[in-house]
Amino acid sequence: MGTAVWVLGGCVLPQDEYYLDGLPFPRNDAPRIVENLVQPPYRILRGFGSTRCELEFSIIVEDPNVGDTLTAYWYVDYDPNQPRGADREVTLLPKGNDPRRDERPTIKPIFNSAEFSRLNTPGDHVVEVVVSDRALQGRVPQADIVQLPNGDILTNPGYATSYVWFVRTEQGNCP
Repeated sequence: MGTAVWVLGGCVLPQDEYYLDGLPFPRNDAPRIVENLVQPPYRILRGFGSTRCELEFSIIVEDPNVGDTLTAYWYVDYDPNQPRGADREVTLLPKGNDPRRDERPTIKPIFNSAEFSRLNTPGDHVVEVVVSDRALQGRVPQADIVQLPNGDILTNPGYATSYVWFVRTEQGNCP
């Protein structure tokens, strides 16, 4: 019994006091494409130009950093050996405190139109969307360099995510 009183009745040892000067700098988190909500929901599309004269591709994006502006970069048949800019860019502005953005970045290729003309050639094609929370250099998101109040430098990385569809274009009935 005496041992229990001695163990439980011990004194509190003084601790060093350390107070934060402020909140830690928030680190960047990666955005994501909500895969079960992409349109079309299947990755392989056949018959563009024969049974389908137009397509519509769209995505829903989430980002835990609700204040970040996101950009969706659309590419058709991107070749890393011959880099080029995106075929279309769509900016997603922050909206409230919901990580899921309301706007759906969308492209609508129509067979034999000048826009997205690479899809008019019979054969296999790749339609890709890259979503980034920072500016891209080439297709690599750039980091933010942040000067902290104590003089340290923080490299806050940028992130990108992508989704791909495969399209088979065929000669057919489309004008």
